[in-house]
Amino acid sequence: MGKYKLIFVAILILLLSIGYVSAAPDTKTQTSTVTLNVPDSAKLEINSANATKTLNQGSDTETAFDNGYTDFDIAVPTLTVSANKSWKLSARSSNFAGPYAKSVSDLMLKNLGASHVTNSFNNFKSLALTDQEIASYAGPVKKEGHPLQYRIVLDWTRDIAGTYSATVTYTLATQP
Repeated sequence: MGKYKLIFVAILILLLSIGYVSAAPDTKTQTSTVTLNVPDSAKLEINSANATKTLNQGSDTETAFDNGYTDFDIAVPTLTVSANKSWKLSARSSNFAGPYAKSVSDLMLKNLGASHVTNSFNNFKSLALTDQEIASYAGPVKKEGHPLQYRIVLDWTRDIAGTYSATVTYTLATQP
C-alpha cells in the first residue's frame, strides 16, 4: 500500500501545483460616471466705455455743423463677445440729457467688427430707445472683437450750445 500512497501523494502534489500555476487572478471591476452640466454662457466685455468729444470753437464746430454730424474716435468703445452657443448682441440708447430735448435718433452707431455684424450696423445707423440687434451668430465664439464708433447728428437750428449726453446699453444674450 505504501507504493500507492506514494503515487497518490505525487499525483496530488502535481495536480495542486498545476492548479496553482494555472489559476486566474482574482479581479474585481467597478465603474464611476463623471458628469458636468454646462449652462448657456455668454460674456460681454467693454473697453473704453465712455466716449467724450469736445468741439472747439471756430472751424472745428463750424465744419461739424456744416457736415451735419460729428464722429467720435474709432473703437471707442470696443466690445468683446464670448459665448458657448448662438448669441445676439444688441444696443439701445437713453434720451439725451442737455439744453434741449435732442432726439435719440441723433445718436448713431457703427460696428467696425469684421464678423457677424447685422442689420446694416456696418454703416452708421441711428440708435433707438429699444434694443436693436447689432451683431449675432448661430454658433459659439471666443473673444470676438466689435470696435464701435459713435456719430452725433448736428443741426444749426436746433443744437444750442451746451453739453449733451446719452447712455448706451449693450446686451449680449444666448439664443435658443
